Amino acid sequence: MYLEDHKIAPETLISKTDDSFILEFTLSEECDFFDGHFPEIHLLPAVGQIDLMMHFAKKYLGDKGFAVSAKRIKFGAPIFPGYTVRLNVKYNSEKKSLAYKLTTCDESKSFSSGNFALGE
Repeated sequence: MYLEDHKIAPETLISKTDDSFILEFTLSEECDFFDGHFPEIHLLPAVGQIDLMMHFAKKYLGDKGFAVSAKRIKFGAPIFPGYTVRLNVKYNSEKKSLAYKLTTCDESKSFSSGNFALGE
């Protein structure tokens, strides 16, 4: 229901292991994450990017806890309505952390990346 609520096209799973996954999805013009961030420029806000990453991490890796801190978060380029993006997420069980990258499908451009420590 999450994707339908935000008007995001169903994701395509590219690869998956026990502790990582790569998928692609399209952010439609109607996606509510674009509403109101900047009235004249619609772009996916940081909170939307992180929310999407955590949603898919829970879906594909199970409930590992919630983000308690963020490290090395970088936002390299804006994400506009209609973009199809690739999400790469890796779970580190020793550090209890998630690392993610949000890129173009060919990975030639990085939209954002970072690490999140997880707690219970």
